[in-house]
Amino acid sequence: MNTKYMSDYGLQTWAYHLSMSYPFDLDYLSPDDRRYNIYVATIVPKLSIDEDSVQFFEDYIRFDVIVGTGEHTSREMLDISIISDDMSEFDHRKFEFAYEKPRKAMVFTGWKKGPIELNLLHVYLAESKYYLDTEIVYIGQSFRENGQSLPAEELMSDPMLQKLEADLLSEYPEKDLALLLLEFKSQLLEEIDTQDEDLLELQEITKNPPLELNNQIIDATEAALINYFKPEYNKKLHNDFPNVEDHGLHYCSATVQMHPDIMGLKLFSKEKTYLSNERIVSPLLHSKT
Repeated sequence: MNTKYMSDYGLQTWAYHLSMSYPFDLDYLSPDDRRYNIYVATIVPKLSIDEDSVQFFEDYIRFDVIVGTGEHTSREMLDISIISDDMSEFDHRKFEFAYEKPRKAMVFTGWKKGPIELNLLHVYLAESKYYLDTEIVYIGQSFRENGQSLPAEELMSDPMLQKLEADLLSEYPEKDLALLLLEFKSQLLEEIDTQDEDLLELQEITKNPPLELNNQIIDATEAALINYFKPEYNKKLHNDFPNVEDHGLHYCSATVQMHPDIMGLKLFSKEKTYLSNERIVSPLLHSKT
């Protein structure tokens, strides 16, 4: 094939699946929530149920959620239905419940199909009218060399997470550590400037195909996120990027999108606030020679 053309190959990744959990609660995630390949350590206001406000009605439970502690406390009343198609016969008024701490969950016991749980963090993100202030302090990978996500127990034992939790206890007693888990998908983008007849063949080969997610793509995605947010606990990749070459193509840029608004999250770091579906565009990943 002649090379009378110039082409730029860009990598586009986007967060296809998002979930959030406290580190000690990771093993309660459903199997669908264990597909993540990047995790974002964040600090969020403490959430708690005002136990004196709990009321039971036929179709829902009402309670106040206390957001934050001390001078920055606010509260919001939520009406929560826990009846679904597969548990229509469950009547929450007829079963005992307890508050499971520190998981911040209301757990009903005694039902024939097993315990029923209201996880406060998940309930608040799904039902609150307000966005939860979510400060990014560290971005890491949960992606093995063989392409598999780390199991929850391995991620929970990450030394960086243990350090973050220890620091939080002393520096941010009014906050909690929460993990935003992201599953990314990727696509190849290409722009070609040529009149060459071989363009037709090249376009047929490279016309915006989906890419198989691998470590190099995750490396580029992680680097773009770190460079954008510059989290305080990430010491590398604040101002530089790895060279990325995959399937014989050199990526000249990486464009990353997250969708925290669908979860009710206001994402920010000390350096940057993320605006809804903003595109994070990295600097050059590979210099052509």
